[in-house]
This record gives sequence, structure tokens and C-alpha cells, in this order.
Amino acid sequence: MPGRLKKFDEFFQRKAAEGGNVVAMARMGLAMRERGELAEAESWYRKAAMGGDRVSMTALAHLLAERGARDEADRWYHEAALAGESHGMQYLARSCERRGKRDEARHWYGEAARTGDLPSMAALGRLLREDGQREEAESWLRQAADAGFTAAMIDLGIVLRDRGQAAEAARWWRSAVQAGDLAATCQLGRQAERLGRPADAESWYRQGARGGHVEAITRLGLLLHRRGDVEEAENWYLEAAEHGDPAAMTNLGVLARNRGDEGEAAAWYRKAAEHGSIPALTNLGHLAEHREDLAQAEQWFRRAAETGDVQGMLSLARMLRARGAAHEADLWLARAETVQDEREHQH
Repeated sequence: MPGRLKKFDEFFQRKAAEGGNVVAMARMGLAMRERGELAEAESWYRKAAMGGDRVSMTALAHLLAERGARDEADRWYHEAALAGESHGMQYLARSCERRGKRDEARHWYGEAARTGDLPSMAALGRLLREDGQREEAESWLRQAADAGFTAAMIDLGIVLRDRGQAAEAARWWRSAVQAGDLAATCQLGRQAERLGRPADAESWYRQGARGGHVEAITRLGLLLHRRGDVEEAENWYLEAAEHGDPAAMTNLGVLARNRGDEGEAAAWYRKAAEHGSIPALTNLGHLAEHREDLAQAEQWFRRAAETGDVQGMLSLARMLRARGAAHEADLWLARAETVQDEREHQH
């Protein structure tokens, strides 16, 4: 009987949707999505969205984004945002942030945050923190953290740490770990390392690593590597590399080079570079320089330097000066000094 009732319900809902009822259209979209009939779901959501249903605008945008129609998805997120739909605002903000439009991202995160959307509060706080607006960042982050949003707890901890309130920062990070967010184990581990407590750092990294957190796995490997436990370090690096972590791949290249296998080192560095590791580019330059392929070395150093990497700039400047290109070498040295000064000022 329940199955027959469900069929009757869907029959009348479809009839209502076909008759132009926007609520019924939205419900048909949801039903088709749950059934996996995405093309029909998209059709119903589109009709409901065009009929003014703002939740359907966001739902349609989600479907479009999932099938790769990013530009159209963004247009519907924008429509939903203008209509006051908080999830539409949030996803529009995310899209703006991905595209490097930070001012627009901050605007829409702010609009969503003011509706009480916790992920948007946390994201707004993070952007404000990154832009140096720490007081306003703290206000938004505290609201989201007090409501139990763990990403906000982690960023709030960073704001507090930078202000010198390490104990309160650690309390928030521990709260995030207790709530199941293992990213906070990395913050606790790094703080323990800064305070000269490597055993505590290892304990936090191991907790994160056992839970499968990739950054914690890599940081554990690095801590073990530094103290000479190379075999266990390599095992952790391999696990992180299997998850696509470029830092772990780079460190596997370092281990390979240390044992004299430059071919394996180059393979890991190349793989790391493909995944976005800038140090891997510089390391490839050093390998090329070691085998006296100076043209190749300069290409790798230049690629690293053009990303803003100080070590890449310094290595490139050294090579340029050696081959007589003193003017360009001086330009790269000046740029490296500027980047270093900016970073010191930020910290």
C-alpha cells in the first residue's frame, strides 16, 4: 500500500508540476535527483528556477557545476544570491574566490554570513584574516566557532596565535580535534614544534595521520625524517603521495637523492611539480645543474622563480651571473629581497 500511495503522490505531483505549480516542479526536481535521473531533475529545477524559486536556482546550479557547465552554474548562483538564497550566495562566493575575485568573494560571503550561514562566516573570517583584518576576522570566526563550526575554530586559533595568545589558540584547536576535525592536529603539532616539544608534536601528527589526514601524514614523515628515522618517514611519505600530496612527493625525491638515486629523485620531483610543488622545480634545477645541463637547470630555476619562489630566484640569479647576465641577475636578486621583506612584514 505505501508503494501505491507513493506512486499516486508522484502522479499528482507531476500533474501539478506540468500545470505550472512551481513548488511541485521543485519537488519533482528533488525526486528525480534522488532517483539519479539527473537530466530530468535539471529540467524540472530549470522550470522552477525560471518560475522564481530561489532554492531551485541553487539546486540547478549544483547540477550544472557537477556536469562541468561552470559558467551557467555561476549565473544561476548569482540569480539565487540576488534573490537572497544563502547557499547561492555561499557558492557564488566560492566561485569568485576560485577565480581570484577576492573582493566579490568577501562581499557574498558577508551577505550569506549575515543570514547566519556558518560556512560563510568561517570563510569570510578566513579571507579577512588572510588580508590582515584580524579584528573583524576574529568577530566572524568567534561566532562560527561558538556555534561548533570546526574550520572557524582552526582559523580563530591562528588569529589568536599570531596575537601571542597561544594557550587560547591551543584550546580552540583541541576543541576542533575533539569535534573530529583532524586538520587541527597539524596546528597543534606545529605549535609543539615551535615550543621545542617534538614528542608532543609527534603525538599530534600521529593522531592526525592515523585518521588519514594527509597533511598530518606528511608532517609526521618530515618530523621522522629530520630525526633520522628514514624508513618510517618514507613509508608515511608514500602514503601521503598516494593521496596526491606534492610535499610528500618532493620529500620522497629528497630521500632518493640522498641515497644516490638521481633517476628516482627526478621522477618524484617531476610528479611533485605536476601536482604544484614549487620546491620540486628548484630541486629539478639542482639535479640538472649537477649533471652539468646548465640550460635545463636555468629553465627549472626560472619556472620556480616566476612563481615567486625565493630559492628559485636566488638560484636563477646565481646562474645568470655565472654566464655573464649580471643585469638580469640583479633584477632577480632585488625581487627576491622584496618578497622576503614582504613575508617578514606579514609575519
